[in-house]
Amino acid sequence: MPGVLAAATDRRRMIYRGAFGLADVSARRALQPNAVFRIASMTKVLTSIAVLQLRDLGLVDLDAPFARYYREFRQPPALRSFDPVTGRYQTSPAASDITVRQLLTHTAGFGYWFLNPELRALPGSESEFYNPPFLLYEPGSRFQYGISTDVLGQLVTPLSGFTLPELFTQRLLRPLGMVDTGYDVPAEGGRLVALHAAANGGFDVTPNERQGEPPRGGGGLYSTADDYLALLRMLLNDGRAGSFQVLATETVREMVSNQIGALAARRQTTAAPERTADFAFMDGTQKFGLGVLLETQDRRDGRAAGSYGWAGIFNTYFWVDPAAEVAAVIFMQLSPFCAPACLDLCDSFERALYRQLGLRR
Repeated sequence: MPGVLAAATDRRRMIYRGAFGLADVSARRALQPNAVFRIASMTKVLTSIAVLQLRDLGLVDLDAPFARYYREFRQPPALRSFDPVTGRYQTSPAASDITVRQLLTHTAGFGYWFLNPELRALPGSESEFYNPPFLLYEPGSRFQYGISTDVLGQLVTPLSGFTLPELFTQRLLRPLGMVDTGYDVPAEGGRLVALHAAANGGFDVTPNERQGEPPRGGGGLYSTADDYLALLRMLLNDGRAGSFQVLATETVREMVSNQIGALAARRQTTAAPERTADFAFMDGTQKFGLGVLLETQDRRDGRAAGSYGWAGIFNTYFWVDPAAEVAAVIFMQLSPFCAPACLDLCDSFERALYRQLGLRR
């Protein structure tokens, strides 16, 4: 492991933070507690919260067709057959319109090129965020992690008049004091952790980028452990941060409750092992809320049923345990995602934290 930063909070304050190892193995630069990480798909939680804020304002109905709010949207047809040898496929129109709720719950039918071989076979699939030629499944028929939150983020501007970064700043980052979170590469370049890839018993290092990705709902944010814990602390406090009600209490409760009914949030399997391993933290017992994975069972010596969380492709993870009134993050910058060493480290940190807090079951 090149370096790891782990931190935890209760409802009032940070209760632990530790930084270990190197931020860049080639430069032998030590990892600092205020280091900045690419949080990738942990961006999805902020986008989901932003859309739910618009719902709190009465601007969006979660069960309405997405196209009602983003009129440029052209819903792809549904995949009917696919030949893995030739890459040929057949489609036909989907039976129903994609809803806002389905985008929030990853049941809209979209996938990811690194999880779905049908998408990986498409030319240019690795850079396509919004307009795949087909849905993998009928809307509402199956949980499939994918680009849904990228699609969802496009409704922010027509409904609010703000760009996604502007809405984040006005309604989330500034009220929560998240001063080191944004889509731009941090001005203090020495704080950005390098991207590492496991190679030949060591690590290859990718030079740090000079600019960030174009803003999108499904990824691209930079952040710190302190900043992200501020977001999780708000959720632990039922949507409140100091005197500011970020989300209605009822909305937080809806966000972290099962929104996919009898469907299961099944383990996601890789189509690109160099990018990600199988999502081994999912075993089919989980459900999905509005932007977060929900645990239905207690973990031995760890989080309780009713906990929720998610992760980012460079091995950043978080969880919130309302029963224990604790939330935590563990940040790395390493490929592939879900590497066994990364998941083992996450489990070890979780057990140690709950043991220290006297919360072992």
